Amino acid sequence: MRDVPVGNGSLLVTFDEKYRIRDIYYPYVGQENHTEGFAFRFGVWVDGTFSWISDDGWQRTLKYLPETLVTDVHLINEELELEIISQDTVANHDNLFLRYLAVSNLSDSERDVRLFFHQDFRIYEHEVGDTAFFDPETHSIVHYKKDRYFLMNTEPLFDHFATGRKDFQDKEGT
Repeated sequence: MRDVPVGNGSLLVTFDEKYRIRDIYYPYVGQENHTEGFAFRFGVWVDGTFSWISDDGWQRTLKYLPETLVTDVHLINEELELEIISQDTVANHDNLFLRYLAVSNLSDSERDVRLFFHQDFRIYEHEVGDTAFFDPETHSIVHYKKDRYFLMNTEPLFDHFATGRKDFQDKEGT
């Protein structure tokens, strides 16, 4: 099941019930699913403890902001004492997927919180030949194959990243 899709007619991004990106259709909605349904994950590291937001410890509410195609996602993990509010949209006239995150520390003490974003592209609906690199000019990770390019970056800028092989010798990835 796909919840709270966002799109503009040529770019469609869908999420599953655990708030994982599951489909990225471009340039035609319904064709060229560049994930083939494989999940893009989003996780947090808090003072040495890591959790994907799809893990069982998270309470999730997925809906839209009133009268918009902007998601209004609330994520709470009582064990980690963390709340995340996320809003996602696709720009009307540009093929841009945008995500805003607000992270709240529910603990009484100051903590070290880090966000992790995982992409598992299957560009042109096939896993062979996908390439990713860091572009220092845009401070972005660029995934590409042939003439399809997907640029991923953050504000503030991310300070760590990894790219590598996936599904190789029974390994999950980098």
